[in-house]
Amino acid sequence: MAPPNSPFSWGSALSILYVAFRVSTANLAPITDCDEVFNYWEPLHFVLYGTGMQTWEYAPQYALRTYAYLLPMAGVAKGLQFVLDWLPLSIVQQLPSLLLLPDVMQGSSSVISSLGSQNKPLLFALLRSSLAVFSCYSELSFLNAIHDCISPNVAHWTAICSWAAAGNFHANQAYLPSSTVMILWRLSAAYQLKGRHVGAINWGLLAVLAVGWPFCAVLFVSTGCWTLWKAVCKSSQAFAEGRRAANSTTLGSVLRVLKRVATRATVLQGIVMGIDYCYYDQLVSPIWNIFAYNAQAGGDELYGVEPLSFYVKNLALNFNVVAFLGVAGLPLLMMKMLTQRVLHGQTGVESDRLKILVLIPMYIWLGIVLPRPHKEERFLFPIYPMLCFGAAIAVEEMICGMSYITSKIGSSSKKQGFSNGTRLLLGAVVLAPCAIVSISRSAALYYNYSAPLTLYGHLFTHMTASSVVKSERTIYVCTAGEWYRYPSSFFLPPNTQLGFLKSSFTGQLPQPFTAMGSKKDSLAIQTGLFNDVNKEEMDRYIDIEECSYVVELVPSVVSDNTADRPECIQYMDSSSRSWNLTASYDYLDAESTPTLHRTLYLPFGREGKVTQSGYNLYAKSDVI
Repeated sequence: MAPPNSPFSWGSALSILYVAFRVSTANLAPITDCDEVFNYWEPLHFVLYGTGMQTWEYAPQYALRTYAYLLPMAGVAKGLQFVLDWLPLSIVQQLPSLLLLPDVMQGSSSVISSLGSQNKPLLFALLRSSLAVFSCYSELSFLNAIHDCISPNVAHWTAICSWAAAGNFHANQAYLPSSTVMILWRLSAAYQLKGRHVGAINWGLLAVLAVGWPFCAVLFVSTGCWTLWKAVCKSSQAFAEGRRAANSTTLGSVLRVLKRVATRATVLQGIVMGIDYCYYDQLVSPIWNIFAYNAQAGGDELYGVEPLSFYVKNLALNFNVVAFLGVAGLPLLMMKMLTQRVLHGQTGVESDRLKILVLIPMYIWLGIVLPRPHKEERFLFPIYPMLCFGAAIAVEEMICGMSYITSKIGSSSKKQGFSNGTRLLLGAVVLAPCAIVSISRSAALYYNYSAPLTLYGHLFTHMTASSVVKSERTIYVCTAGEWYRYPSSFFLPPNTQLGFLKSSFTGQLPQPFTAMGSKKDSLAIQTGLFNDVNKEEMDRYIDIEECSYVVELVPSVVSDNTADRPECIQYMDSSSRSWNLTASYDYLDAESTPTLHRTLYLPFGREGKVTQSGYNLYAKSDVI
């Protein structure tokens, strides 16, 4: 029997609400990973405006990052710039409110409103919302395929887990390869479930070859195996029907699939390398370079190592109980299939095989990333959809078990077990508390850690509305230990640059792109050196006297002991100029706040429990 019309189909009322929710909340999520800023937003800013901070991965002698990943977003940015210049001023003034940007970025002054495409913080917000739309499209496609090909109930339960998850709150609009792989995997899985194997392979190839994160290939191994299996089954059916043409043999079918995949992979890789040739001015393969770098002993370990508990805590924070249900999904499904085979001689239905197809990559991925000493929260992004689906499967199997027990011990009127509506309601009741906790976690991330985006938005508005940006000299916005919370050059006006003050951090910092970008000629005009061992380069730092603005996180109680004061405060105290506090925004003081209140947003009882630090902007007295 054909499944009912899916509420998740593109254009349905639910899908419109889904997209509206994702787009409106995209800019509430703080940027939690400095790699997103310095390896993707900064190079994108360079492609668009010719300025930005360059990491060693984009240096021509290393070439670990592909520009092919940046160009689609650059195309979207160019389109948005055109729209901002074309739209009436009255509509442009409403966009910050629609995107739920901080009040300080909703300036209605004629100077800010008339910037059009040069309103870079607004463009940045629109780009994040664009990423959320693309992610939402993949999310709805995945849910629609589950609804039509597996079970409407499983689709609804997966939607509850996915919609509310704190992990998705900041992963959906993150400009990171791991987030993009998550999106492309959803699309590939949706195509695979609907039997569109060519499309599934194409999305997988795009993820592996064009995103610059080749490690994700293991997520699509089951996709390739399933496609080959279907080709063999089709060939066997043809043989059974008496069609013995040479091109219908099993080996011929497999070879044709492999040939098509190899052809598409070759063409795609050629395009990617052609793009990188234009930007590196040499024939390079960043995919191979990053794979070789991370494969060598100790490569990624230079950037820190964490115990296994790091991932357990992250999953618990981002998904709470859903994470553990998600991991338990496949074992519970296999137990049911084994029980059916032993007790009833049933070999399983097609939908069970599809469930296994969707879940298998999660366990392969966990088997690879869990033992790695270097751990990052973003490494788990690709399996977020599988966790939500696995949790829905676990809920389904538990409710099926309850229904079976009820049918055996209940009265004659209940011998049929739970009705479909009862099962759907039970699943929603089980998952609702998880969703509420996740929403509280997302709210905590926004209320506790959004100060950097707000402060730099204030900085852009302040500098643009003043006469500071009219200066022909480079204006430095400086920071010390807070460099990793910098949200990107999209928050700096023209002629303004990030400056680093020496801090306790002893690793390698980025340096400004030269006009030559990542080409070999840049090596001759760069003022600083790059290395691939995370060794500190002292040429990155400037003197406090060169700074016009300073950003620092100041605790609620500042020590009288000079050595214990925030580093930038020490620099300003030693400066020959006076400094004035221009803006300050609350940022959670985690050490002084109880675990419950720093983990979840509890609107009641925060008073006296939550301690806030000040995320402060200081201006030199002669630039105010």
